[in-house]
Amino acid sequence: MKIRNHKLVGDDNRNVPFVKATTTGGALTGGKPRFLVIHYTAGASAAGAISWFSRKPKANTSAHLVIDHDGEITQMLPFDTVGWHAGESRWKNVKGLNSHSVGIEIANFGVLNQNANGDWVSWTGRSVPSSRVVLAEHKHSPGVTRGWEMFDESQFMATVAAAQAIVEEYDIQPWDVVGHDDISPIRKVDPGPAFRMDDFRALVFGRSEDEWDDILFKVRSDSGLNMRRTPDLVHAPLKNLADGTVVHVIGRSGVWWLVAEVLNGQDDVTGYVHSHWLQPV
Repeated sequence: MKIRNHKLVGDDNRNVPFVKATTTGGALTGGKPRFLVIHYTAGASAAGAISWFSRKPKANTSAHLVIDHDGEITQMLPFDTVGWHAGESRWKNVKGLNSHSVGIEIANFGVLNQNANGDWVSWTGRSVPSSRVVLAEHKHSPGVTRGWEMFDESQFMATVAAAQAIVEEYDIQPWDVVGHDDISPIRKVDPGPAFRMDDFRALVFGRSEDEWDDILFKVRSDSGLNMRRTPDLVHAPLKNLADGTVVHVIGRSGVWWLVAEVLNGQDDVTGYVHSHWLQPV
């Protein structure tokens, strides 16, 4: 796939199907995206999301791409145009990602519930076969196991292919390919743990997560960043890393990264920090 005039072009050299969303905010800041945000639709199919985003009067929400279970991609906004998919959000030092990002919506119910009979159902009450249920903890709720609808391999790989074209065209970096739950952690849980974000990034960029560990990061927080003994909030902080502190990434546990503070060019004290407040040097 590739990008032509801010639209996605398939391997047959034709634009993917385009259905115009009715809600848009004009041109992206700088005329191109800095970030790529992954969502799930919370619906049964792409058709429902496409209908909603294109409805009149305006739906007050929209995304650039919608990807169905079979991998079919529909574009709804050019990639240089603001979509209303991020809402109140922040990533690194940028607030309000609608003006800076491309949003991809993947057809998926997301988090599921069990009814009185023990069957899995979506928030709409629609039954979901147990074969499509992934039991997992969300990174923002450690220790709490819930059911999530699986993502089909065809739609996962279609998302990879679209993302590869987008990040190459607009020079988006691996750490700026994020989930809605990364940029709006208090409000959102999509795409959730059933979406293999680490595998996704590795496929998109053709490298493993471990290869990024050689990159130095800098703390970007006016109040500093707490370093902890474990990847959670259970124990008191080991220390507070001041804004601007340079760290070396040693390992990763979801959004919690094991880092070493760099002093005089050498690794010093190590501990876990929340990656939201780190920016590549």
